[in-house]
Amino acid sequence: MVALGIVFVLQNQGVEVASLLAGLGIGGLALAMAAKDTLANLFGSIMILVDRPFHVGEWITFDGGDGVVEEIGLRSTRVRTLDRTVITIPNGEFSNLALENFAKRDRMRLWTMIGVRYETTPEQIRYVLARLRELLLGHPMVSPDPARVRFIGYGAFSLDVEIFAYIRSIDNNIFLGVQEDLLLRILDIVNESGTGFAFPSQVNYLSRDRGLDADQRTSREQEVEQWRQRDKLPFPEFEEEQEDALRDTLDYPPRGSSQRTRND
Repeated sequence: MVALGIVFVLQNQGVEVASLLAGLGIGGLALAMAAKDTLANLFGSIMILVDRPFHVGEWITFDGGDGVVEEIGLRSTRVRTLDRTVITIPNGEFSNLALENFAKRDRMRLWTMIGVRYETTPEQIRYVLARLRELLLGHPMVSPDPARVRFIGYGAFSLDVEIFAYIRSIDNNIFLGVQEDLLLRILDIVNESGTGFAFPSQVNYLSRDRGLDADQRTSREQEVEQWRQRDKLPFPEFEEEQEDALRDTLDYPPRGSSQRTRND
């Protein structure tokens, strides 16, 4: 009512009210555009304070870098990097980034892959796997859930074994000490097994070429030919009755396994 009254009085005084209102509208729009970034940073600060994705003194990573949070201001956040430089990021932008807070983790992950030589026998591999599993289960700083050691494949020059576990600490210095202890014990186990770690290499064997086993080749070729004559060639797929006959015919857990004994 007051605003309408002022407009009516100004119009009676001969003032071009339409031009005045248009000017005020343009000025308000310009002010809003100028204050857009400031308001975005202010709302970003509010979101950071409400969500609390991190606190001062915590180590974080984000798109473009990582470091320790030193200050959370109304307009920006300051992060101290490993190079001891300071990154200043507007809160409006910072609140939209994908952040990873290392201070929030409850354990630290240990993951490593070891490769042993191809001359390693299956029994040596079994020995290494068993001893490594004993190591993870027996170490007081390793969480048993999960803690696994698996022979996972044949590499270009090695038999690959994966070791995965969680260390019961969130302190990086403690983690590095435990990891060092485990890696040294792993080295001892591999040496005790009689094998060794593989490395990219080329081995040249000088021997008389004995060729392929002719008897074995003939026998297998005749067997495949018999499949063909009986219309039992399993390509591209087995027949349904063959699949039913083959299903679950292998021993697992393998013979001699303690789990097999318990299951029986």
